[in-house]
Amino acid sequence: MARPANGSFESIPLVDGSDAFHLRFQAYGERERVILHEREDCECCGGGWDERAARRYLSTALAQVRAGVWEPPAPAAAVEEVDEGPPLYVDYSEHWLAARVAGIICKKPIATTTRKKDEWRLGYSQRFFAEALVEEIDEEQCLEFKGHLLAEAQEQREAIEAGAELRDETGRRIKPLSLSSIKMILDTLASVFDEAIRDKHRSDNPGRSKRMHVEVPKPLRTYLEMDELAALLDAAHELDLGLLDLASVAAEPGSSAERVARLVAAGRRPRQIAIELGLSDATVTYHLRRLGVSFGRGYIGRRAVCELLARAGVRASELCDLKIGQVRLHDPDGARLRILDSKTEAGVRIVEITPDLAEVIIEHIDRLRRAGMPCDPEDYLVPNVRGGRMSRQRVGRIVAAAAELASERLRAKGLSPLPNTTPHTLRRTYISIALLANEFDVKFVMAQVGHADSKMTMEVYAQLQQRVERRHGERFDALIQRARKQLAGVANGH
Repeated sequence: MARPANGSFESIPLVDGSDAFHLRFQAYGERERVILHEREDCECCGGGWDERAARRYLSTALAQVRAGVWEPPAPAAAVEEVDEGPPLYVDYSEHWLAARVAGIICKKPIATTTRKKDEWRLGYSQRFFAEALVEEIDEEQCLEFKGHLLAEAQEQREAIEAGAELRDETGRRIKPLSLSSIKMILDTLASVFDEAIRDKHRSDNPGRSKRMHVEVPKPLRTYLEMDELAALLDAAHELDLGLLDLASVAAEPGSSAERVARLVAAGRRPRQIAIELGLSDATVTYHLRRLGVSFGRGYIGRRAVCELLARAGVRASELCDLKIGQVRLHDPDGARLRILDSKTEAGVRIVEITPDLAEVIIEHIDRLRRAGMPCDPEDYLVPNVRGGRMSRQRVGRIVAAAAELASERLRAKGLSPLPNTTPHTLRRTYISIALLANEFDVKFVMAQVGHADSKMTMEVYAQLQQRVERRHGERFDALIQRARKQLAGVANGH
């Protein structure tokens, strides 16, 4: 008995910008495949198939199969793909990216950030293989491409070390490719060839050769100790307030400039300084300008940035996207953030925040309002100086500046400086503290930071466990000392 008719529908973006619709269905016990593209006689879709018309065609074909009257389209009437010969690598790689954007050759459509990364990686191989057919690129040419990337990066590094300032055609400063970036570019090239094999444009993948492998040193992934984190957060607060190091102020003792500097160092606002010293606002502004201190204008919330990264564990990109309306500060169930997270099944992640962080956010929003920055629910919680979305690069610079100042303060006290600190360092720091605060509840911490798998969480967990194990010697000695005391007590008749 023939299987009941059923069908599937797939839209394939083509290099020329149009779409081809691939229909597959069972008819009379056979697997049928019909491709619809560029139907000239279709007035409703402007001379080409659209999704609605293609689905209607599939429904009609299935109804005809059930009625037993469907016939395969005659060769003259069938719409077939035009064989334009082997594609160029440039064209095929664009088709590969379009299919990823549409979600055709992956589990779901890729995110905008992923698309931009793919475009950047593809740009290198597209420029190198500009005139090459996808089927003609061999292992030797791929090795030449790898060598070109390595050599160019080395030349740029040497030029920069010699004092050159390299810029591209748009005027942006050139940063040499790291081994990690080169590996990603080569991996993307290999992925394009994987798809070319499936499409029968070639039978092998020269990008998967062992000689194409790039060994990337495993990065040292750190997190801050609690006292180090406290030093960084204090430094970020100090940068926000514009506090001064009085030892560096060249002003006559007792002068207006010296008194203004002391109040700035104590965290006073300009209006407060004017009232306390009995000076005019203009005089205070004059001294502040000479001291290199600015209030209000240019405020972007350095402390809020570092506190949110370290106390809520959000990603830098999530921090940049966070709107004021996504923050719940006075909820009976506790303060929390609503993070739009594509990696979370529901698309939204709820992050519980601590009372101290809630206070920092309240103070931050109040300071935004006093500085004349937009503070509506749809405005950014940590905006740039123009009130728009802050960039991830700016977040990284804020964290680096706070870490540098914290290290200076620690060195002055005879302590070790902070390790290399990035926004991701603060995210790992949050995980380490959250694990300790929640008695190593790994699932809760994973939910807080939006981890689809436990790899990163367990990596931090393992580091914490090793720290506990490093106290083995102290505990070992303590057990012997306890036994000695017990033995002494028995000898004394206790």
